Amino acid sequence: MIYSDKLHRIDTLQANILERGPIPTELLNRINYKLRLEWNYTSNSMEGNSLTKRETRTVMVGVIDVNDKPIKDVIEIRNHDKVISTIMKIGKGELNISEGRIKEIHKGIMYEEDPEKQKHIGQWKNTDNYMINFQGERYDFVPHSEVKERMHDLINWTNTEKEKIQRSKKDAIHPVSLALKFHLDYLAIHPFYDGNGRTARILTNLILISYGYPPLYINENEKHNYHRYLTDIQSYGGEPDLFYDFMAGLLLRSMQLIADTLESKEIEEDDDIDKEITLFKRSLDKGLERKEIKSWGNISKIIKGSAIPLFQKFIGKLSQFDELFQNHEHRIIFNTDESKQYDLATRSGGYMLSTIKFPEALLNWLAGPKEINGDITSFGIEFSFKGYKFSKPFNLPIFINLTFEEYMYTVSFMINSRQEHYSVEKNYDQLTADDEINDIVNEVTKRILALIKIM
Repeated sequence: MIYSDKLHRIDTLQANILERGPIPTELLNRINYKLRLEWNYTSNSMEGNSLTKRETRTVMVGVIDVNDKPIKDVIEIRNHDKVISTIMKIGKGELNISEGRIKEIHKGIMYEEDPEKQKHIGQWKNTDNYMINFQGERYDFVPHSEVKERMHDLINWTNTEKEKIQRSKKDAIHPVSLALKFHLDYLAIHPFYDGNGRTARILTNLILISYGYPPLYINENEKHNYHRYLTDIQSYGGEPDLFYDFMAGLLLRSMQLIADTLESKEIEEDDDIDKEITLFKRSLDKGLERKEIKSWGNISKIIKGSAIPLFQKFIGKLSQFDELFQNHEHRIIFNTDESKQYDLATRSGGYMLSTIKFPEALLNWLAGPKEINGDITSFGIEFSFKGYKFSKPFNLPIFINLTFEEYMYTVSFMINSRQEHYSVEKNYDQLTADDEINDIVNEVTKRILALIKIM
């Protein structure tokens, strides 16, 4: 479902919920508590807060049981909950985005023990800030000298669009698009020394709530995609459509939670305890010495145990598109740190993998001598559809890639020469699981179909 379809679904679901009339107080309290818990836990967990969901819940109810966790983490959850509890009580139409309100929200959620850092809470940054993205590249946010003017422009734009929506003007932006564009523009500025992600999500939800939508949240399994979509836009000039589509899906989840509650369905997630276990294992892992590192033995093991099953599933799934194109081909490619590319499809007699037995040829190559320079840095399969039979002809290259780093490998994909940021990171002692392979292949297939529809 592409973004425009999700907007339609959002409007339909909202209309269905409103048709039921006022939500009974008991159900409304259940809904708000669930959304508040998820928002508190997930947003702070994304920024490194160590509290589990159960511990977050104890802070929210005032009976704190946090197993000797840092006081900073406890206070930040408590402060965050106070701020969002106030926001969730606002009425429809009560949208007020101002410089003062943004700074007050920052003051409300931040906690610093260092007196020097305390001076910067609630104030625009006075030094430049940047991030290192998942590709290991540096991205610089707006210089501190430009923050005041850029935030002024963003606030003015937001209020102008708010007026257009109120007046039902033809060129008025959809309220959901208003919230998501604000989110992107705000993060590009990164106006504070710290806490920008949390304030961005609070302000985005503030806009959504003021238009009668519930808040959205980003769980542990979704934060990878969230950061990679942002990186694609910020670092590489990618279009925001995939980010919008992703975030609209999160809003739909919150709206479906309301609909399910009204239907007397259980809204407590089965994987709540799974999230606590994941966080616990991650905290243990920080203190462990990694014994598995990049080596030809490990790379070969990952190719056999992860790449081949992934490629087989990938080839089978994409065969559904064969009849839409004049022809297609696929080939295996790997790269080395000597900046050389080797194409297995043109080696060993110049065959294409589409005309030989797969994966036997790849396994034979792994077992035989290899005349290459340098260490392998990536390994992937390229699938090329050529000559679309309907409407305007076009070619469509798709590439699934495994990138090998010192302590881990990453699975990602590219469609039509554009990096798509759906990826899985694994240690060398971990193979990509069957459900992860299915998720990757299904996600690629969805994106391909969506792209073909608009070409």
